[in-house]
Amino acid sequence: MFSEFLDFNTTYKVELRDFKQWHKGIKYFGFWAIEISSPSCLEKTKIYQKHLEDKLHPNYLRQAHITLVASGLLSNEHFSNDLILKQVKQIKECNIKAFTLNLSKPNSFSTCPYLFIDDSLGKLDFIRKCLHNEISKKINTRKYIPHVTLGFYNKVYKTSDIVKKISKLNLHDIEFTVNELVFAQYETKDIQGPYEVLHRVKLGK
Repeated sequence: MFSEFLDFNTTYKVELRDFKQWHKGIKYFGFWAIEISSPSCLEKTKIYQKHLEDKLHPNYLRQAHITLVASGLLSNEHFSNDLILKQVKQIKECNIKAFTLNLSKPNSFSTCPYLFIDDSLGKLDFIRKCLHNEISKKINTRKYIPHVTLGFYNKVYKTSDIVKKISKLNLHDIEFTVNELVFAQYETKDIQGPYEVLHRVKLGK
């Protein structure tokens, strides 16, 4: 389960700073997501965050969510408001019905641990295809792994040690229902800061 993570010898220490070379003064970054609001899911997330808190930067304030598509920097030169509205219209036209997912096992990227999202029905791939057309031309070719981020590593650690620590907890999967999709933004100067929802798209029954 941790094979790809263990391909790295160590984790990567994430710097908590303003990456000005990246955003070049653009205040917000936008993305499509599914918010995690189920109390049992939030409790599971908090338990894992508490378990790993000595390995993570404090004050991770971003709400629990599953990123669907990272749209990009919000500006007329990058991802404009017109494009956002076109995507909102596009998602509505896809006529997506409410569906279920499972908040599953823990795993990790080199920068952050996460809880895997089990999407046995392939709904997330369908939604991503709805968003990835002529409106959003920049398609991320990396393997998509649906997940809930638990925070960012505060130091360099042996990946084998992280796996041992994570594996000490074995909480059961939690099924939850997805009733809406959101388009949100966060301030580019704060990679741990909260996000703000700009658009909510209710799903059919």
